[in-house]
Amino acid sequence: MSRHPSHRIETNRTAGAKKARLRAGIALAATAAVAAAAVGVTAAGASAAPNYVVSRQIAADTFDRSQANGWGAASLGGAYSVSSAAAFSVGSASGTQAVPRPGASLSATLPSATASDVDAAASVVLDALPAKGNGVYSGVQVRSSAGAYYQATFRVDAQKRGLLSIIRVNGSTARQTTVAAEKVVLSKVAAGSPVRLELRATGTGTVALSARAWTASSATPDWQVSAADSSIDRLSHAGSVGLWSYVSISSTAAKVRFDDLSASALKPQDASTPAPPTTPVTTPTQTPTPTPTPTQTTTPAPPTTAPQPPVTTPDPTPSTGADTSIDQSSARTATGAAPIGSTSYAIPSGAYFVATSGDDGVSRSTEAAPWKTVQHAVDAVPSGSTVVVRGGTYHETVTIPRGKKVTIQSYPKEAVWFDGSRSVSNWSRSGSAWVAGNWNVVFDDSPTYTRGAPDGTAAGWQFVNPSYPMAAHPDQLFLDGVALKQVSSRSAVTAGTFFVDEGSHQLVLGSDPSGHDLRASDTVKAFVVLGDGSALKGIGIRRYSPSVPDMGAVQVYANNATVENVAVTDNATTGLAWGGTDGTIANVTVARNGMLGAQATYSDRLKVTGMLADHNNTEHFNRAPVAGGFKVARARGITVAGSNFLNNDGNALWFDESVYNVSVANSDIVGNSGNGLVAEISAKFAIANNVIAQNGIAGILVSDTNGADIRNNTITGNSRDINITQGDRRASNLSTAGHDPRQSLPDPTVTWITGNITVVNNVLANSTGNAVLAVEDYSHWHSAEQMGITLAGNVYQRTSAGAPNWLIVWSRGAGNPAIFTSLSDFQSATGQDRTGRSFDGQNVLSGAFEQLPLVGGLTSALAQPLPSAAAQLTGKPAGSLQIGAWN
Repeated sequence: MSRHPSHRIETNRTAGAKKARLRAGIALAATAAVAAAAVGVTAAGASAAPNYVVSRQIAADTFDRSQANGWGAASLGGAYSVSSAAAFSVGSASGTQAVPRPGASLSATLPSATASDVDAAASVVLDALPAKGNGVYSGVQVRSSAGAYYQATFRVDAQKRGLLSIIRVNGSTARQTTVAAEKVVLSKVAAGSPVRLELRATGTGTVALSARAWTASSATPDWQVSAADSSIDRLSHAGSVGLWSYVSISSTAAKVRFDDLSASALKPQDASTPAPPTTPVTTPTQTPTPTPTPTQTTTPAPPTTAPQPPVTTPDPTPSTGADTSIDQSSARTATGAAPIGSTSYAIPSGAYFVATSGDDGVSRSTEAAPWKTVQHAVDAVPSGSTVVVRGGTYHETVTIPRGKKVTIQSYPKEAVWFDGSRSVSNWSRSGSAWVAGNWNVVFDDSPTYTRGAPDGTAAGWQFVNPSYPMAAHPDQLFLDGVALKQVSSRSAVTAGTFFVDEGSHQLVLGSDPSGHDLRASDTVKAFVVLGDGSALKGIGIRRYSPSVPDMGAVQVYANNATVENVAVTDNATTGLAWGGTDGTIANVTVARNGMLGAQATYSDRLKVTGMLADHNNTEHFNRAPVAGGFKVARARGITVAGSNFLNNDGNALWFDESVYNVSVANSDIVGNSGNGLVAEISAKFAIANNVIAQNGIAGILVSDTNGADIRNNTITGNSRDINITQGDRRASNLSTAGHDPRQSLPDPTVTWITGNITVVNNVLANSTGNAVLAVEDYSHWHSAEQMGITLAGNVYQRTSAGAPNWLIVWSRGAGNPAIFTSLSDFQSATGQDRTGRSFDGQNVLSGAFEQLPLVGGLTSALAQPLPSAAAQLTGKPAGSLQIGAWN
């Protein structure tokens, strides 16, 4: 958009006058900084520190130039290193950091401008002030080296106030400490008005830190926040100077302009040495920039805005890791992601490319000149683009922002892994263990979805099993790709275990690392997908360390999104978290994740095909409130087809809290420690042509749920093959947890009253508990007939006449339920399942859960014809006669 010429002339005239003043050495900030240095400042809680004076200027920049894709070189201090060149530009007498999306940060450093005792300052300008959320942050960093730095952080909130704090980061944004608490220093910040931000650090044994922020046109104030850092984590080294910006996840994308950067090295003052009148110095940093604490999530439902991802640096060391192939011999058909590196997606015209050998500095990536990082590509490409990722390992967190549609896919026949771990090789022997020092990664270990809250104590609301007290600690260490067990103390370390000693910043290992590949997780999330219509295809994601309230290593909060041929494995808690409508999960593997393979909330019309959820809940969280394979809550119109849920510790496939209109077909649910398939306080289910076998509790549990058609399934070897129950929860009681707040409440379609259940043409065999099929009303209100339970055409089989003791348990409403030990007695008493047959001590299934000829010979006499709706769901001809699942 063009501007009126007079506006442009006035802007340039003003900028020119300002630059002339700075070049002449009349900057107010410079004089004030030197005066403060000469007098000396006593940090809070410390004895008087030495007086300091400027020894030399190490950086200065008036940004009096024009440049796109970076900041070029400062007037003094050398060339800038920037975190994403496309987001940086110089013009109109300032350097701009265009933060591309909420939850993102940017940083620019001057690697050649270093000092230990240092004073640094810059002017910060926001042309548009935040209207919501926690606001826009800017920072001046000093002593930046190897991921550690001090930072003066200036935040403008939605009330237009300016707040100031000082933080320390030790090697990772996960290890961030506030050393001087945030304080309101400006009651009102004006759009377009420069604010001067200054930070000083001196000393080694105790580091004295002081910061201030003030309207640049006003007099320089005294130091506004100060601290004395004498902790073991203090930063005593020399480091570079940097400028940083960040936009809160709850605010909107913004541009932060910087100007008049100056930084000086300081030295203790001799009594005879006068303080020279020079400007303070600011040193940018190349390391990941700190982010504020993510918004806490108070319920298991994903937040309206996804928690922010940390900023991480690429790990240059690729690793193939553990073999992700999984034994699916217990299932009829193998499902899940194609082997990583085997897919061959077409590359559209105009695609952009990323490779581990690439360069984020190129203006437009091509196959011959790719970018280096996927996040840079996402930031740089227009909406609707495809980013093609070449083979290799990428160690980063990628966010696709709202309003941008991006497809990220692997290059044909090349293996692409996003890995949240890094190699650890600095091991040394320490007694009977081995230690690796300089480990500065600290993860949130909150045990519930509310960050910082203690675990629940009521039955069913305690996440962590006392037998596995370290479950909620996201630390992970892998030896040759195999996860080791975390223990709570050094003394508990034995072979195959490890301990994180936060006090001494060490990893302690009980197995000899010699000749082995050791990798430790250091990154929370892999992907946060917010842009509607975006897609992830043909990639592997492993070894990230989300805590419970971080929701998942991969988060999809976009509508019409697709995740296809993606493997999400070996993550600390949950692998995949879904919160958008009209999504597609196709041929996705979620395996060996610490708590839950996948979860979906508010995900109406989600279509899941070809999912493999295997061996999840490796940390052994309690089955309830949430652990296992795949859990769906507060959603409508969910389809699960052709998927396998195998060997999960917990419930395999769980629909809970007002899920409405669900179909589960052509899937195998085998060998899980909890229930196989759960329909709880929900409504309207179609469950057909599934093998549900050898699960630790019920094969199918229908609890406080109305409307379920259970048809043509083979259900065998579960504690109870089918368990239909009613408790005391009612949707009419709005104070009870579990409602979908998007519906008009109470929701007449989801009453939480069990009823209208049909069980037709199933094989129910070899129950290991006390009954094959049970219908019980624990509130003693309704009989099975009043509930509307209908049985027809089923085959029942017990291993003997007394195992299990009961064939069918049948509610009578008030009092205890009726118990039937034979099908003939049940048929005579209830009139139900008159065409059903039962067998005691005679197998009806093979070891592969296929019907033996005995069942096939009964089909024409017993089976009810397949209705058209079930035919469409299963892909079988309408009117087909079949007992159990199709082999």
